[in-house]
Amino acid sequence: LVWLGLVGMADPIREGVEQLIGRFHRAGINTIMITGDQIPTAYAIGKQLNLSQGKELQVLESRSLHEIEPEALKALATRVHVFARATPAQKLEIVKALQRSKQTVAMTGDGVNDGPALRAADIGVAMGQEGTDVAREVADVVLEKDDINTLILAVGQGRTIVCNIRKSIHYLFSTNMSEIIVMLGAVSFGMGQPLTPMQLLWINLISDILPGLALSMEEPEPDVLEQPPRRPDQPIISNSDLGRMATEAATISAGALGAYSYGLALRAGTMAFTTLSLAQILHGVPCRSDNPVFFGRSPLPANRYLSLALGGSLLLQLFTLFLPGLRSFLRLAPLSLADGLVIGGGTFLPLLINETSKRKAKESRHEK
Repeated sequence: LVWLGLVGMADPIREGVEQLIGRFHRAGINTIMITGDQIPTAYAIGKQLNLSQGKELQVLESRSLHEIEPEALKALATRVHVFARATPAQKLEIVKALQRSKQTVAMTGDGVNDGPALRAADIGVAMGQEGTDVAREVADVVLEKDDINTLILAVGQGRTIVCNIRKSIHYLFSTNMSEIIVMLGAVSFGMGQPLTPMQLLWINLISDILPGLALSMEEPEPDVLEQPPRRPDQPIISNSDLGRMATEAATISAGALGAYSYGLALRAGTMAFTTLSLAQILHGVPCRSDNPVFFGRSPLPANRYLSLALGGSLLLQLFTLFLPGLRSFLRLAPLSLADGLVIGGGTFLPLLINETSKRKAKESRHEK
């Protein structure tokens, strides 16, 4: 016999998958490969994809799964990076073991043998072009162009939607709470009624509707995929969020009550109304992020909707001071330069205090 040569064949990894796995890991999402390949092949692919995140790659041959107790498999499933020689029934068993360990499981697949696992997973993702009819029918999500990079985009969009809902609730709760504190505080201390019903209605019209809607249309924050995932049972607004919103409402109220106390003899209601309105409108800016907006290192993406909403609200508020008819309708008095300085202090001091408290809270989280 004469040696002529040797030919090796390999099924290459999809382009961009290695970088995608790294992005999943940075987003706090663990990755596990379940394959029918032999252990050496599965090990080589898992190593190339860095499924173990720099640690020792753990590979388990699925033929031995029937020898493992369910409780042991539940603990083992979260520590193994690659399951090799897996049958359809074993893929289903692995998915269920991960779910028993309190993991939210997203399963991707394209073949008939992936069908049971796709059906049982919390989110089954099938390929739209190369996937079989069975895989597409049982999956929750079908990738139209088989572009697996779509998954990380979907994760980022999902997190952004949740964040934007929280931002709108945060803004509406803290600003409306400040109005309650101002009214109750002034009456409790015998300072009279600082705002008329019409003034309260005006504040709610210009400071709640447009800024609240604009905050729900924020672009994804730069670090949205660097944050850990939310737990499925985690409420949108936590107790710590309520405490922070109450603190922010108290600082806004303090600024308004301070201006009200200063002008108590002459223009108290006008100063309280103007300070509270401006402070609530400007509060829409720090509500754009849980991190400091003014002292943050990474600038946030532009939100023209919020800029238009806040700009329009500020313009309407200025009309109340300079249009005689509107000023008379809201029962407002003319303001002097000294009054304006007091209003400015009552407006911007709460903004700086709230931003500084966010910065300190962020630093304490990093220390932990």
